[in-house]
Amino acid sequence: MLVYRKGDFKVICDLSGETHWRSECRFTWDNLLVYKDYWYPREAQDFIRAVADDQRVSDPRPDIITTQGETTVKVAAARNATTIDLGSVTGIGDNDSLGITLDGYGGIHWTFSDGTPVGDTVTLGSYLPAAAAAGNVVYLPSINPFTWITP
Repeated sequence: MLVYRKGDFKVICDLSGETHWRSECRFTWDNLLVYKDYWYPREAQDFIRAVADDQRVSDPRPDIITTQGETTVKVAAARNATTIDLGSVTGIGDNDSLGITLDGYGGIHWTFSDGTPVGDTVTLGSYLPAAAAAGNVVYLPSINPFTWITP
């Protein structure tokens, strides 16, 4: 029980809710009046200031619209074929990627040209896992005509 003290008065601690003499209490940095056992200093991390982050692009360049070249299978190619005749071999060179749409395969077989095309015939870097019918699409990502976007 608190008894009378001349020049002092009773206060309630903001953290514990207990009654104490005012002379035994302190204010915290966030303006709470607390008993001396509950006092705490301000966290040191509160004084750290952020450094401005310069997010500008150092070498800006215009965007490029890319498209993928396409051609078609000119003459049907059988399963396990190592060559394929295409409607156009313009721009196809050694080690260029080819995506050949196959029949009954459910997808595109990606391979590469093994050497420079002779006529309309391209030697493939791998066997065809399924047949490719005439007219099937062949994707040519390495033939990449592009246009610059100008503001």
